[in-house]
Amino acid sequence: MGRLKVGVVGLGTMGSQVLWQLSKRGVDATGFETYFPGHSRGAAGGETRLFRNIELEDLRYAPIVARASEIWDDLQGVSGRELRVISGALVMGSPAHTQMQTALVAAHQSGKPYEVLDRAELRARHPQFEVDPGDIAIWDRTGGSIRPELTVATAADLAEQNGATINRGSKVREINETHGGVTVVTDAGRFDFDRVVVAAGGWINQLLPRFESLITVRRLISAWYFGRDAEYLKTVVPFIRTAPTYCYGLPVPDRTAMKLGVGYEDHLPADRPDEVERIARPDELAPFERVIARYMPGLNPYPMRTETYIETYTPDRHEWIGEHPDMGNVVVLAGFSGHGFKMSPAIGEIGAELAIDGKTGLDIDFLNHEGEL
Repeated sequence: MGRLKVGVVGLGTMGSQVLWQLSKRGVDATGFETYFPGHSRGAAGGETRLFRNIELEDLRYAPIVARASEIWDDLQGVSGRELRVISGALVMGSPAHTQMQTALVAAHQSGKPYEVLDRAELRARHPQFEVDPGDIAIWDRTGGSIRPELTVATAADLAEQNGATINRGSKVREINETHGGVTVVTDAGRFDFDRVVVAAGGWINQLLPRFESLITVRRLISAWYFGRDAEYLKTVVPFIRTAPTYCYGLPVPDRTAMKLGVGYEDHLPADRPDEVERIARPDELAPFERVIARYMPGLNPYPMRTETYIETYTPDRHEWIGEHPDMGNVVVLAGFSGHGFKMSPAIGEIGAELAIDGKTGLDIDFLNHEGEL
């Protein structure tokens, strides 16, 4: 028998990592990308994404995050590129909320260094932030930020260096299981594989209509703001607030501006990502204005830049990672709910292991949604 042939459809946040992992394992790997690895039309964009060791919603993610952290170091070492910047990160919010309670347990179980700060300590050490009465913060010392576009492009480049093939500008039209494996149909022709991994992000429902009842596609906005004075952002750190006042922010690399993001409720449906509106309307910036007024009043309330990205969600915000329910040779990675980037190297490893062996060493049973389709 020849080498196992595996196709990867979508080379964004997850697909690029899968292709890199496959290429390291001696597989005959081929990737398909409608645009090119590192583009900003999907979920991977905005210069920075938050890396934190602290889970807010489900402690079962902790081993995946820990494994991802190890592979981040490997990815940087092999590529020679700085893809993750360890600056520390803040998790802030009310200790009465379940998310903060989960975060406190996760911080303790992580084995990573952290501190719990009360409101007075937080304001003394991080004066850029206003906080609500009773708020606390967890200082995640080995948290920080990730460079998303560069990470995707780097993983794809490494895969090519290892012998993988990348079809850029190649829109996949169909994925069909055959008696011998799986066929991927593009405008350039048909490609036959033993197995296929689909990591198509916001395009998942168009490629695999079976998932329409499970996956919701949303249009996410990020907005960048200057400080009101030159000193305000000089020492600011990445942060996330827990529900019910969920929001997050990261400084740009030179700390002249702050990128802000808001939660799911402020993301609009986007059933067809290729046709989504890319310009933020004035009314869509109202949630950002509220965040600035309440928590970061030192920011200028008028954005210097806005960008639109595409995210996918399942009803319980747990990803789908596993075989397609009707096509046993197709592995599907979908529904990463906007918090998957920090885990993406581990998800890439999981996807590659599922494609090669049909199993993975990490526990992903809690991500099984098969009964919901």
